Amino acid sequence: MTKASPWHILIGGLAVLSLCGCPATPWYETYDYEGREPYGLYGLYELLAARPEGIHLLTDSSDLAQLDSVTGTNYLFVGHSAQYREQAVTGLLDYVERGNTVFLAANEVPEDLAYHLFGDDCYYEAFEDYSYYSDERFPTVQVDSTVAYRYPAGDSFSLVCVRYRKPARFSLHTVSDRLLCDEALDNQVLGVLDTHGINFVRLGWGEGNFYFHANPIYFTNWFLVDSQAYRYPETMLSVIGEGPVYWDEYHRRYRQDPSSGPQTVQRDYTGGRNLLEGNPTLRYIQERRELAFAWYTLLTGVFLFVVFRGRRRQRVIPIIPPRENSSKRFIDTISRLVYQKGNHAALAQRELASLRFHLNHRRGVRWTEGQPPPADLAERTGLPEAVVERALTEIRVVRAGKKLEDGDLLRFYRAIEPLYGV
Repeated sequence: MTKASPWHILIGGLAVLSLCGCPATPWYETYDYEGREPYGLYGLYELLAARPEGIHLLTDSSDLAQLDSVTGTNYLFVGHSAQYREQAVTGLLDYVERGNTVFLAANEVPEDLAYHLFGDDCYYEAFEDYSYYSDERFPTVQVDSTVAYRYPAGDSFSLVCVRYRKPARFSLHTVSDRLLCDEALDNQVLGVLDTHGINFVRLGWGEGNFYFHANPIYFTNWFLVDSQAYRYPETMLSVIGEGPVYWDEYHRRYRQDPSSGPQTVQRDYTGGRNLLEGNPTLRYIQERRELAFAWYTLLTGVFLFVVFRGRRRQRVIPIIPPRENSSKRFIDTISRLVYQKGNHAALAQRELASLRFHLNHRRGVRWTEGQPPPADLAERTGLPEAVVERALTEIRVVRAGKKLEDGDLLRFYRAIEPLYGV
């Protein structure tokens, strides 16, 4: 039986932990009315449903028709943003004008509704110096803990934003005071977020009121079940009067009616600038502990493989020394043997062949074996005529094949030596 390697044991253990891990707690703002996670709305929905007047869930366009004629009721939306069409804005304005109440907790008031409630002068002209994409109407602040105040009583509430059971900085929206510049409108500040800005306003319209709260996170489960923080959402929601509550789920995002034509769905993907929040697949993985653990285990395993096993595996290549050029040593040995035998003519013939090879390859002199040296050798080599003539004289002696003595061989060497220097 093959013994398991430590790598196999480690990978197997990680796989078991990934499959058997405890479910994680999602710590992102889902605003799901059935969600029991910290930033879901299950607690708020159940509390409102327990009221004697009850709660009505609006999930499609036919449900929205219930708002067309009722009075003395309340409309509630809590979420990132309310996606109203023009028809919905008109319906809400008529609904409030008849004496009903709208409580809107979102990051900002949709533009089609906001310019009615704040007035054109305050919503547009007061912000002409800012770009279209500016958030100056509803600026954000980065805080983990703050003190919120409720007017006109001036009550204060200490609030702490938490993620993974530790205080964490959140982006909280506020309402610019420029939006309340028109004193002729029945608008009133009801709450502020410490010194950061306004976060709760009443906007009168006809016989009813719009109430806008810029921090929907404070109405989620985490703050409703906290023994201290629950007083804040309770106080904010006290503006809701008697009568049934209409909970709007339909406008949490654009939904297409079966009878309507094609419609473009807004997507929150930001092209890579916010990969986790803008990618629903990665967000889903991050919100579940077992999937997140498996995901990071996979990434770690790939990284370790690349580092330790991804390299090409082969035997060590031995260092092979370069081959020694023994040609010169061979020539020296042969020359020494020929010299010892006294065959000086043979030595001179070998040296003459070496000179011819040198001139052919270094100077481009066409001098073939068995032929005399070219007549223009002095011109080609750039040597004095006398030096070249002395060399040619000795070359002719060697080519004649006469027997050479030691002195003749030495004189031949000295005569051709200048030709090697060119």
